[in-house]
Amino acid sequence: MRHTKILGIALALCMAQALPARAAQVSFQLFGKVTKVTGTALSGLAALGVKKNAPVTIEWTEELTTPVHDTNPAIHSTSYWATTPDNGITAFTIQIGSWTATAANAPDPNAITVNVISVVDGFEGGSQDTLDLSHTSTDTGDLISDGGSLGSEIVVNLLAKLGGGSTSQALGDQTPSQYPDSSGFVSGSGGEVDFTIPGPDPTVKCRAAQIASAGTLCKSALGCLASHAKAPDKDPMSVKVEACLDKARQKFITAFDKETSSALSHGLSCGTAEDGATFEAHFEVAALATKNLIDSVQPQDPPVIAPLFSGAGTMCSTGAKAESKNVQKPSSKVVLLRENARIKLGNAASQLVAKAESKGVTFDPAPDVPGIVSSVDALIDDIVAEVDGD
Repeated sequence: MRHTKILGIALALCMAQALPARAAQVSFQLFGKVTKVTGTALSGLAALGVKKNAPVTIEWTEELTTPVHDTNPAIHSTSYWATTPDNGITAFTIQIGSWTATAANAPDPNAITVNVISVVDGFEGGSQDTLDLSHTSTDTGDLISDGGSLGSEIVVNLLAKLGGGSTSQALGDQTPSQYPDSSGFVSGSGGEVDFTIPGPDPTVKCRAAQIASAGTLCKSALGCLASHAKAPDKDPMSVKVEACLDKARQKFITAFDKETSSALSHGLSCGTAEDGATFEAHFEVAALATKNLIDSVQPQDPPVIAPLFSGAGTMCSTGAKAESKNVQKPSSKVVLLRENARIKLGNAASQLVAKAESKGVTFDPAPDVPGIVSSVDALIDDIVAEVDGD
């Protein structure tokens, strides 16, 4: 059931004492989909990408020391009202296209700023789990707020019909992603934007493409090193290998930045704010672990070193592609695909070493096969984490 708008509720702000020490905060992100847009702001919102079925990003932060305002033991409910600017909901944004609604104080200093969190911890035969959030807001171009003295209001209602969303009524004991039947709206004098939760993650397409591009970079860069290792004497000043690496870099940067631009042009977003050049610089540092392990092998026997580099590149590309597909369609298959890639490189590298030794090559130090495999595995994880913005 839709949460009642509470713009008219008076908060007892005058009772606030000295600011309490901030104990802890928790932040959340959910995704939704616009279901309806109404009001005089309809055309202005549409120009910014706010229209039916547009993806919605919902983010907020709660202060866990927010005092209890009231409770209802019969239905296991507790309400928390902010008493200072530093508790309650301390940050709240609704992002749709290039339009954003943001938590703010009421424009009229004599009006009430709503900042309320309500929790119901459901129980067998009784209430369902709910988490309701309300905050006065402002928005891009003042389209929804429309100059009203009360501004606008963000309301999010999270509902878990079968329970499982919370473990108690205490703030922080709720898991927003576990409330599958949810909705919200931003409402004001200029109209209202309604949305359902969950909705499609607006970063999926971009993240999947950028992870795949990074996998291609990984294979290309290590492939350049493999080609050089086959006949290092033919490129003593490393001119050719550097040219090869630079070509791989530029191709990646172009592809990475193209995905960012494409996402923005479609009202979507990416997981990271980094540009391709920044990402590539970080990639080079991360890839050094693999390069250094292979470079440390003595002697640098071309029939072993070249396939080690190319094999590492193949494992990296295979793992990145598996992660890219997993972003688009999460599946346990990614674990198996990555494990198979590890086994394949490990077996191939061990066979290379054994074959070289059977021909009289004595390694000192010998290739650290488990270390090389682990370093590539870590490189794939680094790629995914950085694309995700972690």
